[in-house]
Amino acid sequence: MNRKAPDPAAEAMDLSIVIATYDRPAHLALTLQSCLSQTNDLGLDLEIIVIDNHPSGSGRQVCDRLTEEGDHPVRYVVDLTRNMAVLRNRGFSEARGLWLAFIDDDEIADPDWTDALVRTLQATDADIVVGPRLARFEGGSPPAYDPGGKSFVRDLGLVDQAEIILTEPSGKPRFGLGTGNSLFNLARCYVPGQGPMLTAFGDAGGEDAELFVRLHRMGRRIIWSAGARVTETVPAHRTSPAYRFLRTRRETQHYVSIYLDGARNQRLAWIVLMAKGLAQAAVGALIAAVSFEFGSDRRISGRLMMAHGLGKLTFRHPVGYIAEPPGKTLLPD
Repeated sequence: MNRKAPDPAAEAMDLSIVIATYDRPAHLALTLQSCLSQTNDLGLDLEIIVIDNHPSGSGRQVCDRLTEEGDHPVRYVVDLTRNMAVLRNRGFSEARGLWLAFIDDDEIADPDWTDALVRTLQATDADIVVGPRLARFEGGSPPAYDPGGKSFVRDLGLVDQAEIILTEPSGKPRFGLGTGNSLFNLARCYVPGQGPMLTAFGDAGGEDAELFVRLHRMGRRIIWSAGARVTETVPAHRTSPAYRFLRTRRETQHYVSIYLDGARNQRLAWIVLMAKGLAQAAVGALIAAVSFEFGSDRRISGRLMMAHGLGKLTFRHPVGYIAEPPGKTLLPD
């Protein structure tokens, strides 16, 4: 449905969509196009905020070109702080909507994405809504060690509109959620002037997972929206075993930090986690050795177990940013 774009100077609107980007103009163009092309059957007043973190300002050309083609205002913001918590907090502070949706700059939203998120929020009176993330592989197919591509997909296996219980009674996290494909009720999840994400996590990642768990522990209701789908573009280098091991170790480090922060008995939880880490590292190494897995691109289960174990044992020394190759500069027609 074509609608006149709301006045960018308006004090408030229904929904703000935030896209943080870093030197991926081709991917950003696809993400932005998908947001501008929403069917918007609910007739929401939408705004899109692009926060560019790269000094080249590579996202400006994308925004300038696509703004002329869309029905919704696009605001281009530059923030060069190399900390994802700071950037996402900037998204919270820039938003003028009643609700705030995050989508990553390598994700493409289904045409009814915003409608599905908002319908779920309204039907359940949720504080936060999260949807599934599918995967599209730049190499054409999933890696040999995961022919179904399941490790690259976020599907919690819940029925539509089910509440996501993020932690067990002990404080142990059950899921690791990211902000890509999420919707926040700003009045319930954000205090103006107070960045909701912890900058200490932003240096090494995991700031969004920590925020979800913290809000859950505060009593905020997080609901699953099975129909609010986005598709992530997975570049070839992210399917390599070396990258998966490094990413797994980093995510496990986040898991330990978040677990200990909310554990009822932190000392006992630390002992259990370290013992489990030692066992996973040792057993994983044994499995990899006896199955001749080292050097294989088709079998990684033993080494993946090792990565989980090492992540637990080294959680005080986070991996931090993982180097990525330069983004593609060729923009789609």
